[in-house]
Amino acid sequence: MPRRRASVLALALILGGLAPTEARAHAGLRFSNPAAGAALGDTPKVVQITFWEKPEATLSEIRVLDTAGTARQVDRPASVPDAPTALAVHVRPLEKGVYTVTWRTISSVDGHATVGAFAFGVRVKPSGVVGSGMAPAYPPPTPREMAARAAFIAGLVLLLGAAAATVLRFGGRSDLRLAVVGWAAALVGLVLLAAAQRRNAGASYVALVHTAIGRTLLARAVALLAAGAALFAAARSAEAPAHESRRAMSGAALATLAAMAVHSAAGHAAASGPLAVAIPAAVAQWTHFAAVGVWMGGLAALLLALRGAPSPEKAEAVGRFSRIAAVGLLAVAVTGVWRTRNELSSWHDLASTGYGRTVAVKLALAAAIAALGAFNRWRSVPAAATSLRLLRRAGGGELALAAGAVVAAAVLGTLAPPKSGYAAPTELEAEGADFGTTVRVRLTAASDQPGPNRFLARVMDYDSKDPVPARRVTLRFTPLDDPGVASTSLALERGAEEGWEGSGPNLAFDGRWRITTRIERARDSIEVPLDVEAKTAPQFVSVERIPGQDPKYTVEVRTEGYVRFSPDSERPGPSAVTITCYDVIGDERPIEQMVVTLAGPDGHIRTPPIRRLQPGRFVVDAVLSEGRNTLAAVARTSDGVRLRAVVALDVTAASPKDP
Repeated sequence: MPRRRASVLALALILGGLAPTEARAHAGLRFSNPAAGAALGDTPKVVQITFWEKPEATLSEIRVLDTAGTARQVDRPASVPDAPTALAVHVRPLEKGVYTVTWRTISSVDGHATVGAFAFGVRVKPSGVVGSGMAPAYPPPTPREMAARAAFIAGLVLLLGAAAATVLRFGGRSDLRLAVVGWAAALVGLVLLAAAQRRNAGASYVALVHTAIGRTLLARAVALLAAGAALFAAARSAEAPAHESRRAMSGAALATLAAMAVHSAAGHAAASGPLAVAIPAAVAQWTHFAAVGVWMGGLAALLLALRGAPSPEKAEAVGRFSRIAAVGLLAVAVTGVWRTRNELSSWHDLASTGYGRTVAVKLALAAAIAALGAFNRWRSVPAAATSLRLLRRAGGGELALAAGAVVAAAVLGTLAPPKSGYAAPTELEAEGADFGTTVRVRLTAASDQPGPNRFLARVMDYDSKDPVPARRVTLRFTPLDDPGVASTSLALERGAEEGWEGSGPNLAFDGRWRITTRIERARDSIEVPLDVEAKTAPQFVSVERIPGQDPKYTVEVRTEGYVRFSPDSERPGPSAVTITCYDVIGDERPIEQMVVTLAGPDGHIRTPPIRRLQPGRFVVDAVLSEGRNTLAAVARTSDGVRLRAVVALDVTAASPKDP
C-alpha cells in the first residue's frame, strides 16, 4: 500500500497541469529581411518579416518610416506564397539614411496582438541597433479575456465529465443538469472570447469572421450547438429507457470533444514548428484537455450523484470512477509533462518570468490535487460502501484546487511563453588565410541570414596581424550547394579602423557559400577563400531506424514538402545514399535538377556523383569519413521551386545498425 501510494504521488509531482495550456509563442518576430541593424548597399524593394506564428494579414500592419516619420511603404501587408508565417510590404526607392520598421500583427492561431520595431540603414550604418531590434511587446491580457477562457475551459470540462458519467455509468440523475450548466458556461465564455479577440484585432465582427480567427470561433460555436442539441435530446429521453439517454449523452460527449479539438488546434500547440511537430503537439493538447474533462468533470458528476446515504450501487460507481480517474491521471501527466517541457526554455523560467511563475502555481495545484486523488484512491474508495464522508471532503477539495488550476490555465493562454519572442540575427564571422600563409582575412557581417547585408573585411599580415596595404578588396560569392548558380562580386570601400566595408544582397539564399576575398596590392594580388553558411529557420529532421532496413532521415522543407536521406551504410567508406523528394501529402515529387554536396569532419566540401532512379528519387555515391558528415541536397522543380535539405550523419567505425 505505501509503495503504491508513493508511486502515485511521484507521478503527481510531474503532472503537467490540469487544464489545457496553450504553448509556444505569440506571433513575435522571428527574423526579417532586411535584418535588424543591417546596412544595405542599395534600396530594398520589399520589407519582409517572418513571425513565430502565422499572422492574419488583413488585421496586421507594417510601416516603413524615415527619420522624418514619413511612411515609405506603398501597400498593406500581404502574405508570402512560399512562407506562411511571413508578411511583406513593397517600399518606395529609399535614399541614403536610417529607416524604422514598425509592425503590429494579429496571430491567426489565437488572435493575440504583438507589436515591435527595428531599424536598418541604406548606405549608412544604423547607430546603436546593429544586430538587434526592439523586442516585441505583448499587450497585457485583460481580466475579461482571462475570465472568458476560464469559463470556456471549465464549461467544456464539466460538460464532458457529466456526459462521461452517464455513458460510463458512474453518475446519476444530476448528470444532465451539470451538463447544461457546463454548456451554458462554455457558451458565455465563447461569447466573451469572441469580444476579446475582436478588440485585440481592432476590427468589426464582420471582418473577424472572414479570418482564420473568426472561423475557429465559428467552429467552436457549431460544436457547442451540436452539444446543446444532444442535451436537448437527452432531456426529452429522460423518461425513456436508459440506453436512449446514454445515446444522447454520447452525442454530447462527441460534440464536446470536437469543441476541445478546435480549441486545441486554435492554440499555440498548433504553432509548435513544422507539421511533424505541430500536429502531435495539438493532438497531445487535445488528449490533455479531454483527460481533464473525464477526470475532473467526472469527479464533479460523481460527487453530485453521491448525495445521501451509502449504498452498494454508489460504492460500485465510486470504484468504476476510480479506475477511470487513474487512466485520466496518467494521460494528463504524460501529455502535461511533454507540453510543459516545450513551453519553458529552462527551469530558471519558473522563477524569472511571469509565464513561468504561473506554471509553477499550476504545478503546485496539480500536485495537491493528485495527492488528494491518491488519498481517495487508497482511503476513501475502500470506505465508500459504509461511509462517503471522506470521499466528499477530499473530492470537494480536489474540485476547489481544480478551479484554481483552470484559472491558471486561462492566464497561461494569454501570456507569451519564454520560448517566444524576438530572435535577434546572429553575426556572421569567418577567418582564413591564403595558400602561402602570408595574409589573414577576418570577415564579419551584421547577420547570418540570406538577403541584403553589410560586410566588413579586415586584411592583416599573417604573422604580425598588422593591416596590409591594398589598392582594392573584392568579395566573390560562390554558392557551394548550388554549383549551377553563377558567382557574384562585391567591391569593398575603405572603412574605419583599417577595414574594408560594403553592402549587398550577394548571400541571396540559405546554404553554404565560399566567399573569396581578392586583395589587390601594388604589385600583385592574393586570394583568401572563406566558407560561411547563410541560415534560416532550423529544419526538423526525423530519424527512423527499423532492424534489417536502411535508416531514414526525413527533413521537412518549410511548406514545400520533405526530403528523405537513406544511406545503405553509416560506416566510414563508400555509401550509397538514396535521396527522395516528397510533396506535403507524401507523394513523390518530380525534380528537374538536384545537386548534393558532402562536407566531412575536416570541413572539406565535395560534390559526389549522383544518379537519377525516378523523377523524384536519386542515389548519391558518397564516401563517408569517421565523424560528422553533412549532406546538403538542393533540388529544383520544373516550376522553379528550390528545396534545400541538410542532414548530419555521425559516422563511427561501428555502424548504428550493429548490435
